[in-house]
Amino acid sequence: MSKSLNPIDKKQSKTQILRNLHFHGPMSRIALTQLTGLSRATISTCVGELIEAGWVSEAEKQLTSRGRPAITLEMVPFTCAVLGADLHNNTWTLGAFDLNGNTIKTISFPAFAHSPRETLGILIREIRPFIKKLDVTTIPLIGLGLPGLINTEKGIIQSAVDLNWSEVPIKEMIDEELGWPSAILNRHKARGLAECRFGAGKDFNYMIYIGVGSGIASGLFQDRKLIHGAIGGSGEVGHITIEPRGILCPCGNHGCLQVYAAGPALESEARKLIRQGETSSLLGTKGDLQLLKAEDICAEAERGDNLSLKVVSQAAEYMGITMANLVNLFNPEAIILGGSIAMASSRYVEIATSVMKQRSMSSLSDVTHVTRASITEFGGALGAANFALDRYLSYPLLSQV
Repeated sequence: MSKSLNPIDKKQSKTQILRNLHFHGPMSRIALTQLTGLSRATISTCVGELIEAGWVSEAEKQLTSRGRPAITLEMVPFTCAVLGADLHNNTWTLGAFDLNGNTIKTISFPAFAHSPRETLGILIREIRPFIKKLDVTTIPLIGLGLPGLINTEKGIIQSAVDLNWSEVPIKEMIDEELGWPSAILNRHKARGLAECRFGAGKDFNYMIYIGVGSGIASGLFQDRKLIHGAIGGSGEVGHITIEPRGILCPCGNHGCLQVYAAGPALESEARKLIRQGETSSLLGTKGDLQLLKAEDICAEAERGDNLSLKVVSQAAEYMGITMANLVNLFNPEAIILGGSIAMASSRYVEIATSVMKQRSMSSLSDVTHVTRASITEFGGALGAANFALDRYLSYPLLSQV
């Protein structure tokens, strides 16, 4: 790849072109003109410079609706790497991806630490050796997918109950350590962004991703872009009230979806039923009920264990009610279910979908496609890297590579 010949982009014309190719994928010059509002002459000149600089290429000819050939423009693959990292279950996943979302390299390593600074330090120590093993140059930029309610504008973890973290200035900490721009978002939203751009949701313009694991969070996507809300907190479906006088949630509210449909809810309900004397094949999987995990319950439900099916069905019903409300409110084309629970149990997804269809307006749910996520191990890292690109991608930035 040749280096950018001129890093100046006074009117941000080249940046607009790069951003649209990043957001939407390959497209024609005419489509770029329509999306950017730039003149055909400006598009032609800027595209020529981007091709000469090695960032954009002309793809195979495709026929338009009138049968005329149109040359498609796309980002050149594997020209450079952007980093993304995801923290989940005391494990960091660090990945390097190109501007088209192709995976260059990923690694995972333990993150057993109590304080946010120690946990972040474990990641920082791995980044430099990781970069040295890459065959392409790295853009000085990183995105992080993290647990909890995150103010994406300020880069602060406002509350991560599972980790007992609150008001953590994580962006400030990583910028200080690396000296790079960074962007942070909730880990489930990061995974949703990966699904939206490259996975099960890539063919839909209006999509909702719901991650179900130890907690529940979602991302709302329109035209391949994450809807942030005022501070980046949109999509906290885990804290929708589902039972007005229900169980106390760690967030302080009573009856949140999370305490009825996430992993800990499955574990608590299964233990309660077993202690009440109900039989289950779960008794043969764990000698100590306190060691029982939601994934065990999902696995036994898939094998037909009645108690496990009862527990999964109850949790999935609450999820289905919530999905029905989302369908009525947002009219999505697709709902993608991810996270450890949804990925471990097809029954959970089937029941939630059935309840959604029963309780939502049929004219809306009939056009809502429900499926499971297709990107698993590195989805959070991929989404986080793309979130950072969404924030910072520009022609001058690439000119530094």
